[in-house]
Amino acid sequence: MKKILFSMLMLLMVIFAAVSVSASNNEEVRDQIKDVLFEYKDAYNLRDFNAVRALYAKNAVIMSFPCNSKNEQMFSGFSDNLPRCSSYWLESTFKLRLFKITEFKVDGNKCIARVKWDYRSNDGRGKFTPTFEFLQKDGKWLIEKETYGRKSE
Repeated sequence: MKKILFSMLMLLMVIFAAVSVSASNNEEVRDQIKDVLFEYKDAYNLRDFNAVRALYAKNAVIMSFPCNSKNEQMFSGFSDNLPRCSSYWLESTFKLRLFKITEFKVDGNKCIARVKWDYRSNDGRGKFTPTFEFLQKDGKWLIEKETYGRKSE
């Protein structure tokens, strides 16, 4: 009986340790994703096109808020359109402000984060809720997909 109880206790400890390690890894990834989102905010606010482009995987699919696009586009089209789209940001004094991660999921070298952004422009303040899909490549988290609007199930 003591052996069975001891075995069960050991099994519970192993399970608890595995869950703790997983939670710790998720928090580490969450912190890394927050860093990428701060880089995103800063790059857009500084109108630094090269810094914006560096945040995306080369095969990324993007529904771009700066270009007010209604359809997804590949990274190359998005990259080419950034300078043209910046006129909107300049005219409206658009600035990203704060964000809050509202949903977060890690699966190996992929991560999905739904974010609530707060912004301001000449028209006032507002919010929008993009979903970012990240891919970790060579130790760096890159945006693989960026969409806006309702959650896709």
